[in-house]
Amino acid sequence: MKLLMRAVKTYLPRVLRLIGLSLLLIAPALAESIESAEAPASQACATRTGLYCEIYGSGDPILFLHGLGGSLYSWRNQKALSDQYKVILIDFRGAGDSPKPNDKHYSIKEQADLIYEFIHEHNLNNLTIVGNSYGGAVSLLLAIRLGEEYPRRLANLILIDAGAYPDHLPSHLKILRVPIIGWLAVHLIPSKAQVRKVLRDSYYAPCKITREQIAAYARPIAAKGGRHALLQLGKKAIPPDIKEIIARYPTIKARTLILWGENDRLLRRDVAERLDKAIPDSTLEFIKFAGHIPQEEQPEATNCRIRAFLNPTITCPPQTPEPPNCRR
Repeated sequence: MKLLMRAVKTYLPRVLRLIGLSLLLIAPALAESIESAEAPASQACATRTGLYCEIYGSGDPILFLHGLGGSLYSWRNQKALSDQYKVILIDFRGAGDSPKPNDKHYSIKEQADLIYEFIHEHNLNNLTIVGNSYGGAVSLLLAIRLGEEYPRRLANLILIDAGAYPDHLPSHLKILRVPIIGWLAVHLIPSKAQVRKVLRDSYYAPCKITREQIAAYARPIAAKGGRHALLQLGKKAIPPDIKEIIARYPTIKARTLILWGENDRLLRRDVAERLDKAIPDSTLEFIKFAGHIPQEEQPEATNCRIRAFLNPTITCPPQTPEPPNCRR
């Protein structure tokens, strides 16, 4: 009870303040989407898991796993990799266009089980798994399991600002996990206000955030079952045996690239350094002028790092600084 009261005193004023601001908020004039090239056409993607998925291109498969509160929309700029690879995008249960049933089967292990089933159903070999934030945490579970059971399936692992340790959690995940406060935040704050706040916390240069992004991420939250699913995802994001899972990071056999936004304020660089130290065959690289979701904020740099990791003959050019008035 004391813990609950302390949480209420800590988070309730923030939640109420955000609710009040969101009711008065008028969406600012934001920059239009940076995407200019015509998007590649999606192939048919059916799966027994019931999850929504899209497939682009052909070649060795790359499976992309999005963050908490996100969707496969987070990887829209990575469709460009389909010129050389089979790009597979998938929405977790409760996210994007995947089902959002009114139950409690939203644990991170259940999410990993569904993706594991998808990998076997589609017979994915020489696979690269790319996971950002929550998707990075799921990727770690998959890498451990595949390494033990089917080591030939997983060739490469790419962790982008990945969730990995319970003592380092993004602020929005902390709020979701607080009893009562999490429910209030998810159900009373308009979905666009929720998305806008998380994106601003996640970006190094928030002027890059677009109306399109906000609408795309808000739509699944506002959909039937969306708020329930988001709350359950947050509450069940950390498995009870997390210490045992962390102890198994050194067993990951896949060649691993750890990519981190140099200006990530949600998961600091020491998380990346701990992961790099824990995983035997890993390389750590930082992406400049990016926060928690560099694949959206610095898509060209992110794509080049992925290509260079998969093909060492590729060299990535230096990144260009953002204009001063674009920063926080």
